[in-house]
Amino acid sequence: MSDADHVSQAILHDYAARSPSSRAAFLAAAEVLPGGDTRTMTTYTPYPLYFDAGEGAQVRDVDGNRYLDVLSNYGALVHGHNHPALVAAVREQAGLGTALGGPSPLQIRHAERLCARVPALERVRYCNSGTEATMWAIRTARAFTGRDVIVKIDGGYHGTHDWGHVSAFVTSGPSFPQRLGLPDARLARGVPRAVLECVVAVPFNDLDAVRRVLRAYRGEVAGFLVEPMLGVGGGVPAEPGYLEGLRTATEREGALLILDECATFRVGPWQVRHDLWPDLSTFSKIIGGGLPIGVFGGRADVMAIFDPSGRDPVYHASAFGANNLSLAAGIAALDHFGSGDIDRLNAMGGRLRALLDEAARERGVAGHAVGAGSLGYFHFGAERPRDAAGTAALRRGREDLRALLHLHLLNQGFLTARHGLLCLSLPMDDADVAAFAAAFGHALDTLRPYLAERHPDLLASAPATP
Repeated sequence: MSDADHVSQAILHDYAARSPSSRAAFLAAAEVLPGGDTRTMTTYTPYPLYFDAGEGAQVRDVDGNRYLDVLSNYGALVHGHNHPALVAAVREQAGLGTALGGPSPLQIRHAERLCARVPALERVRYCNSGTEATMWAIRTARAFTGRDVIVKIDGGYHGTHDWGHVSAFVTSGPSFPQRLGLPDARLARGVPRAVLECVVAVPFNDLDAVRRVLRAYRGEVAGFLVEPMLGVGGGVPAEPGYLEGLRTATEREGALLILDECATFRVGPWQVRHDLWPDLSTFSKIIGGGLPIGVFGGRADVMAIFDPSGRDPVYHASAFGANNLSLAAGIAALDHFGSGDIDRLNAMGGRLRALLDEAARERGVAGHAVGAGSLGYFHFGAERPRDAAGTAALRRGREDLRALLHLHLLNQGFLTARHGLLCLSLPMDDADVAAFAAAFGHALDTLRPYLAERHPDLLASAPATP
């Protein structure tokens, strides 16, 4: 057995030894859930850990192991687990009713708080998730402009509806050539090819491509949908001037700029920190305080299409949209997430990325930590990605390495995403950041024989210290 095989087998052995109850749960789940889970992102080989409790910045698996949660349910739990104010709000509201089937003062209270933080939100509507929020933002843009085409980012993820699943991942799905010299369009399995007639994907951080598409589809583009930082696409932030360039280009062509802040509200929000005024914005995750929620909104004249007293209003139904329980939790969440909290988390995120870079540099491992604020990724490779194609190039042929790193961090008691996402939460402190960085360095030390045999291109130099 080679040194690389010894390393991988040891990591898998340790994982199996500490998680027999998770394995049993996985086998039971596979009898009623395809693949033993209900979320693709949380499934991994040989089987995922099953969790039964969380407290503060920690979660506990069904074997009783505790983990520092450096994932925060993919960024949705900025307050960590069981924040007292959020728990109290949910308990109180549950006693009053979870979804009363009509308008509630809670809608006003939540909307007022959200609009006060995001000046571009003149009017908002509620739904149940980020997927629904972006889906409704797209429909809003089409209804308002009378146009059909939506332009999005190659590798930009906006939920699971058909319109968002054109080129939503860096590698997946059948490929269809697009014109104008753009990346090939990729469709998630089950999405009809006809969707490509009205969704066009362009590379991130490339204003020339945007201008080219807007000229080619002049008079047809309803909206441009963009994340200010690619999420699934690898944590790549918008470069200085890019979003401002989108604002100018879309305004000139009469298309609506739709900013998806479902993930990035926790860092600012992005549009406020960068003085950007989109026509529409979408939000979810942390604004629900740990419960499902989605919000889309923006210019008052655009959102007026939903006013039932107007001419030919757009019909918007949602049995659990603006449900009382989610709104109560969301109000508590917003009230306990101020500018000081945001600044502290963002500073911790910057320190974490610097420590990860330092750990790799000291060991002679090629790689970069990227991201913004309390959101981050680590990419193996000499280059720093600026779009989804760059992320795909860094991941290609290295999924085995990422999988072993993920399992090794779990073995050390640190929960991250299998694709590398890192999300900090309010209960964390500098000691937690230092502990995770140390565990990351230890993982690189453990994986060094594996790197030397399977990925020697990543060992550009000898480690600076023993």
